Amino acid sequence: MPVDANRMDRPALAPRSYGIFGPEALPGLDRLHGRVVERILGGLAELKGPEAVTALGGDLGRLHHVLDVEDVGPLRDWVIESLRGDLLALAVQVGRRALGWTHDFHVDDYLILRINFPYALARYAKASAENPGIGRVSPAVRPIAAARRVKDPVYDPNAYHRNHPPPAWAHGPHLDSWTGHSRDGFNIWWAIGDVPPEAGMVLYPQLTDAPLACDRRSLYLAAGHLLPPPTFAPLAAGEMLVFDPEILHGTHLNVTDRTRVAISLRLNTARPTFDPASFYAREFWRTAGDIEAGHLDRILHLKREDHLAFDAPDPVRVPTLRAAIAPTRVDGALVWITLDQPLAPGERMAVALDDDRRLMLVRAQDGLRALDGACPHYGLDLMDGGVEAGRLYCPGCAIGFDMATGRSSCADLVLRTYGVRETADGVVIALNEAGPIAPR
Repeated sequence: MPVDANRMDRPALAPRSYGIFGPEALPGLDRLHGRVVERILGGLAELKGPEAVTALGGDLGRLHHVLDVEDVGPLRDWVIESLRGDLLALAVQVGRRALGWTHDFHVDDYLILRINFPYALARYAKASAENPGIGRVSPAVRPIAAARRVKDPVYDPNAYHRNHPPPAWAHGPHLDSWTGHSRDGFNIWWAIGDVPPEAGMVLYPQLTDAPLACDRRSLYLAAGHLLPPPTFAPLAAGEMLVFDPEILHGTHLNVTDRTRVAISLRLNTARPTFDPASFYAREFWRTAGDIEAGHLDRILHLKREDHLAFDAPDPVRVPTLRAAIAPTRVDGALVWITLDQPLAPGERMAVALDDDRRLMLVRAQDGLRALDGACPHYGLDLMDGGVEAGRLYCPGCAIGFDMATGRSSCADLVLRTYGVRETADGVVIALNEAGPIAPR
């Protein structure tokens, strides 16, 4: 459960927990936040000229108006390398004050400045554009990191993201150990600009300690897990979410009209170890003691093969939640389905059509609904998504769809709804109608 992180007598965060921290809890955080903003503006002036800074008016949410997608990588380098020492020191402060660690722990050298343009714009970026979730290790170890990089024949992120350009990607639910990060860590997700629910982190703490399976093609949660509604983590500029990354988590696709700007850091309570099932690892680390002593030239190379966690759980076989059902009869645009018993409140059922389309029946609070069964973003099966307050959530990008209208907070991502009527022995769906079907 989250804690009130702004109380100075607060308890330290425990494993499998999360909390939101602001300047009141971390002395100097507001000053460092101001320096980060200054560096972003300075990098913008170098890349686009001082007139771009003037046009921005200090509002980082408008970065996409003055910055090209191709310039995000150079701007990230400008900011990260000029502030690397300060950001590493911030990670140590979080470890000491938020997590209560008094021993010498480890801090990841891999730092990320996340500049995510609105989806409506990012979807038109070039396929070669850089993923804004990519971070940077220190220049001194980049040649080693490049030489250690491996390509896994199974991993295929483009297929999962339906060939969207990387700037338009959103992270599906995952545990960080699946993706090459260490075990026994905590993540810092620091909002540099305001982060509303429709652009920030989403968590699924209800599934903590539940058996979860990784799809090695995407490194995200395998299909077949029924998710609860997402827990959103909106942040004001300057606030940070500190969380155990072995809580199932992802990011909401940025469907706002503003650029999201955040910084990610990671620290480990013990010497990092890695999941043997992951094909690569974050291998470059520093110690809190070295950072506190100002020894920023000391970087540990913890080779993956020498630091495997052999007590990692075995891969979980995902059970099938419920089988898709074939329509009993198709009569023109009407689909007649025979059911042994009506759907209970909150229950859902998949409907497979002959043309490979997937529909879904849901017993909502206000009646039976029939909708498209796949998210229009990545095509993920909505049978796995959470339902709450008349909304159906995508199990990947966390977008919520109104089950009555099919609309979401993004005008480009809408589910088609269908007319539906219950009969004495089942349900009839009208494929060419959106409203209720009149009785016959």
